[in-house]
Amino acid sequence: MDIQIFGTDSLKIKSKKTTLAIDPKSSIQKFEADAIILLDKNSDTSRINDFRVVINAAGEYEINGLKISGVTSESDTIFTVIPENVPTLIAKASSLEKTSAEKVGECKILIINADSDLNQGRITAMEPNVVILYGEKAKDVAKNLGKESAAVSSKITVAEDKLPEEMDVMILA
Repeated sequence: MDIQIFGTDSLKIKSKKTTLAIDPKSSIQKFEADAIILLDKNSDTSRINDFRVVINAAGEYEINGLKISGVTSESDTIFTVIPENVPTLIAKASSLEKTSAEKVGECKILIINADSDLNQGRITAMEPNVVILYGEKAKDVAKNLGKESAAVSSKITVAEDKLPEEMDVMILA
């Protein structure tokens, strides 16, 4: 699975069969995706070509065999996807602060828009193998997790057979 950042807080997540766009903004270059997931209401879906569905609410979805599940956290939604047998959470830090780990379930990969500070206990309770941070406070959240020297990249590739034993923190920028 490849995770690539566009601008400051728009993502493209590509698995073997499916491409997802997360929060496309008007400032990014256009790209193709099968579905758009909105964590942020101020997104611009016109930046995505050939999408079939916009997912912005709680529920169960399936695109090209990729299962997507959304749960509500106060006024926001937290999504779980399972590309290539790797349960992956996609959420804003501000939403995670308001949600219990039990509501979300166990995820091996956390992709978090660090729009606010995040309690270290929220993340460690989920026991992820990889935490991918992006957004305004990504470096601050990495520091709170004890990973001041987290690797920074514009694209990260993650595979089930190459997940680290200990939690690894990476920053998309």
